[in-house]
Amino acid sequence: MDRREIADIVRARIGELLDHPRTIEEGDILSHHGLNSLLGVELTLRVEEEFDIAFEDDELNVENFETLRNITDLVAGKVAVRG
Repeated sequence: MDRREIADIVRARIGELLDHPRTIEEGDILSHHGLNSLLGVELTLRVEEEFDIAFEDDELNVENFETLRNITDLVAGKVAVRG
């Protein structure tokens, strides 16, 4: 799975939570679109399930989930390690 596919899937999950399908750009600050801590937890769970990954405690921080780009980079790294 390449980075673009990962970004598209993550964008779709964000869109489901925020009712903004496909309007999230990679560099957008997600909190400006309405992502709050409660929705962030839901997003984390959906992404973990979608990609069959688990985030480590130290990865669960605001910076990693601030933008679509950051989430995509984090997921891509985990998917690549998994092989």
